[in-house]
Amino acid sequence: MAVFKAELFNIQQVLHFYEGAEGENFKIFARMNPTDAYCRYSFTGSKEEGINELETALLQIKNNAENFNEYLLQVSSNVSKKGQKPEMTNITFQLNKPQYFGSSNFQQNNPVRTEILLEKLVEQNQLLITKMSAKEAEEDFEEEEPEQEEGLAGILKNPEVQSMLIGAIGRFIAGNAPVAAAIAGIPKEESHHFECIQIVESLMEKGVTIEHLRALDKMSTVKLNSLLLML
Repeated sequence: MAVFKAELFNIQQVLHFYEGAEGENFKIFARMNPTDAYCRYSFTGSKEEGINELETALLQIKNNAENFNEYLLQVSSNVSKKGQKPEMTNITFQLNKPQYFGSSNFQQNNPVRTEILLEKLVEQNQLLITKMSAKEAEEDFEEEEPEQEEGLAGILKNPEVQSMLIGAIGRFIAGNAPVAAAIAGIPKEESHHFECIQIVESLMEKGVTIEHLRALDKMSTVKLNSLLLML
């Protein structure tokens, strides 16, 4: 028997050929060799059942990503009389055809394998994007966090605030700082209170809140002394 190259290349083409062929029974042979040794699938029955059975067999061949074999489909009719030979029709097909690039020795994976690899690449890419987004969010948080942690410390590093705190708090702790001179026409005690109010207002304009002042007020003398040493 002459050897033919594959003529059909997808499941629908093979099913269409079977539907239009004379006969209901079919056999599928590997390597286009119609002998019992190479028979891979065999069916005997009605046309409707044959379509389902043939589709199942073709799917098994197609889903084997490494199967690049060529096959021969043989369709035969039922025999009504004894000694009568069935009508036979043959067609060759190859469902997984390898692709070649550059040279005949270089073989690419079939479309099914390529699609699987592409899906994995997309998943890996999405995972990488998720990790990068999480890392960027973490870095942004780390950049913003010191500002929150340094709220009071940052204010205390301001030279103007340091000067005012030394003048305002130092008088309460040291006990020996000179009393501010009274403004002409204003008693010394009122002038001192007026200066304290001005200092507090100035601090609040620079970001110091009442909570900061309360925190300072709750500190022990030892902690306040340590704070002044930091200044």
